[in-house]
Amino acid sequence: MDITVSNIDGVVADLSGVSAKSLRAAVFAMNRAIVSGQVDMAREIARDTGLKVGDVKKQLPTTQATYGTPRAAFGAPLDRIPLLYFKAKQSKSGVTYNAGSGRIRMPHAFIATMKSSHRGVFERSADRFMRRQKPTWKKKRQAIQEKWGPSLGHVFAKYRPKAIARTEEAFDKLFDHEFARLTEKTGSTGG
Repeated sequence: MDITVSNIDGVVADLSGVSAKSLRAAVFAMNRAIVSGQVDMAREIARDTGLKVGDVKKQLPTTQATYGTPRAAFGAPLDRIPLLYFKAKQSKSGVTYNAGSGRIRMPHAFIATMKSSHRGVFERSADRFMRRQKPTWKKKRQAIQEKWGPSLGHVFAKYRPKAIARTEEAFDKLFDHEFARLTEKTGSTGG
């Protein structure tokens, strides 16, 4: 098994040239190891960013291995996370959110739900103005922008070596167990 980093946002496990029994054990072990690595990575990222582990785990998609494609992977997108997920709370003096190391206050921000039912943390821009201005407005209104937190992909990159080590360790343990089980099962039935 080879666990590599395909690009900045993923950990990939790949098998090639193994026997059928080994392949069966490896696919089982690889799928379980990838999930184990994903959970460990979600905990590390959640600890670093202050997000909930469940929210982070949803953002770390996995690809399961099959017998035809003995390759499993998990990774993190480079998209930034809406600031609302960082336990943002509206107060009289703006919005506060958890930054992992403590709460940060944004004095001019507000939490709102758009007509599309999208909810987020927003703030008026200092340098951008709304495109459509009503004739009754005496001066131009500033545009409203949604506020974003860090990219999970960049936080993922910090903990990637730890994720690779944990996934390899889990794979080795699971493969040994599953291969022994398959060997014992086929040995006792005679074929």
